[in-house]
Amino acid sequence: MGVLGAPAMRVAGQESADFCFEETRMTQKRLPVVKDSSLRAQVVEILKESIFSGAFLPGETLVELQLARELQVSQSTVREALLQLEHLGLVVRVPNRSTVVTRFTEKEVIERVEIRIRLEGMAAVAAASRLSTGDYEELERRLRVFHAAIAGGDPFARVEADLNFHRFIWNCSGNETLVHILEELTVPLFAFTCILRKRGLVTAKPLYNPHEALITALKLGEPAKIESAVAAHIRPSFEHFLKVAVDWQTAEPALSR
Repeated sequence: MGVLGAPAMRVAGQESADFCFEETRMTQKRLPVVKDSSLRAQVVEILKESIFSGAFLPGETLVELQLARELQVSQSTVREALLQLEHLGLVVRVPNRSTVVTRFTEKEVIERVEIRIRLEGMAAVAAASRLSTGDYEELERRLRVFHAAIAGGDPFARVEADLNFHRFIWNCSGNETLVHILEELTVPLFAFTCILRKRGLVTAKPLYNPHEALITALKLGEPAKIESAVAAHIRPSFEHFLKVAVDWQTAEPALSR
């Protein structure tokens, strides 16, 4: 189905072409071999980075046996790693059936952004009363890393640096439950937008709202201004993303519902 609900049209031979496309992707070796201890943690990190980098597409099925062969670990280790990725919101598992990389509709992106704005506003207000001089120095350091990632032109590095900046504020809130919810809500969304950019499905440059205004609001410590700064920082960039992104649901087989 297309984004407006129109049925997707198939041309003659497309089913066999799609099969060949998927068969080729599954036979390509896209993962490194796991060598040392702490196998599950390593597998989680490898798969997480592979999703962020676009090695696996939104909506693509992850086959446990194939992953185990590529990583040279047991299938049970892969299964445990996929369960952890499910908790992070990066994959969706159907027991005894399949595991697929998380994908979103435009409506789901909008809903997640609005919820994130509310929850991150709460986290930022709580963090403001706890941030020390050293914490602000750390925020500035993470901001420099973010700017360096932008200059480097790597979407994955940019997303990772952006997330690390915001994660620090979440963690400084002292509310572990809130941090956990924000992780599950935000990480898959960042991964999804990063993949679309890596796949060339977003043609315009991303809109970067300065983080400095958020830091200034935190230093002022006024809840209303902090919440306003969070909304002003987050909402415009995603509105811009939705405006310039092509219809990703019909762009590639693995991205469509």
